[in-house]
Amino acid sequence: MKKIIIFVFVIFSISLLAQQTGTVQRERAIMRSGPGSIYEIIAELAKGSTFSILEEEDGWLNIKMEDLNGYVSQKVIQERKAADDIFAQMGTQKTTLRVSRHGMSAGVKGFAERFTRKFDGSPSFVDVYVTFQLNPKEYKYFRKETYKNLNRKKNYKNVLIPASKVKDYFSFPEEGLGIGIASNIASLGIYNDPALTHYVNSVGNIVVEATDVYDINYKFFILDTDKVNGYACPGGIVFITRGMMELVRTEAELACVLAHEIAHVARHHGMVEMEERKHHIMAEDAFTDMDEEMESMGIKQDKVSKEVEAEMEELCFEIFETVINGRLQAYEKEADELAVIFAARAGYNSRQFLTLLKRMKSSSSQSTNEHYTQEQIEKRIKLIKKAIIGSDLPDNLFDHKDRWERMGK
Repeated sequence: MKKIIIFVFVIFSISLLAQQTGTVQRERAIMRSGPGSIYEIIAELAKGSTFSILEEEDGWLNIKMEDLNGYVSQKVIQERKAADDIFAQMGTQKTTLRVSRHGMSAGVKGFAERFTRKFDGSPSFVDVYVTFQLNPKEYKYFRKETYKNLNRKKNYKNVLIPASKVKDYFSFPEEGLGIGIASNIASLGIYNDPALTHYVNSVGNIVVEATDVYDINYKFFILDTDKVNGYACPGGIVFITRGMMELVRTEAELACVLAHEIAHVARHHGMVEMEERKHHIMAEDAFTDMDEEMESMGIKQDKVSKEVEAEMEELCFEIFETVINGRLQAYEKEADELAVIFAARAGYNSRQFLTLLKRMKSSSSQSTNEHYTQEQIEKRIKLIKKAIIGSDLPDNLFDHKDRWERMGK
């Protein structure tokens, strides 16, 4: 009798779960084929869309909506104040979009191509970005090996992330802008080592899973230059240089570098300047044909969108220069503090961030980033020491030096 009661209770619980529904509460909600940001995009769901929740798994909801079945982040059903920036005004999606096999909505692709031309980027990078994809099966094996005999949730998730004041997603104009900026950076040359690139992406996504932006699809690329540097573009595109890779000695050090860049993306650094900056920009009629192009993407231009085009052009150049030429000091401070937390929550020994910066300070390596100068590195070392003390890091963090030595050389 007891077994029958338990069985009935389980069936009843499953039935209740199947009857649960959710409603999209934010301006952009992406449905993927699996429970993770590395899985391919199936569709973009309109705000206000209602769906059935079939199952919940690690912050992801397995859902069904009409004939669509896939996964969305649990965060899409959490109500938040709507964004009121000009990108949000231009990027509001009114209907559910099925995403074509190139893995990018027409809106993102259109903006990506426009900003690639605007910033004189490499047109081929758009294809490189779209086609690069981690194999979910291989990544799951990598993650299993990373946490062999360890319980990440039990050991590391107690390291708390400070509350964020920015939105936790990117509109498709912002994502397109990020690809455009990245296309310019990529013109420096992408380092051609597929195995190493996949390894860096695997480590990077281990860190992403431990952050509060786990549903943003980050992609990591290596630049073929001996300069020591890193770049983070809106939407989740991260570059680190070959020169930076050559300084790294453990996987934990690599994770810290990636965590720093992940933090820039997570907190939308570069998207909104903290001080008033004006640039003399040649208009070149860059946005005079925006009406036609927006319509070709299936986006209806309204009066509000037209009125903000001039403001958008200036802001785009500010963001571009911020990413390319260095960031405000406040950005670096927050990114360093979050890097310690993000890496540790993923299980990596973020104390090794100090080791890497000290090695960088004593090396003769050059960087084009003002925040990697000798003086700035010294300031960052002091800051990170305080962050480590304040974060109360666990003792059993790992470095996976052996795996780095196999892959990094």
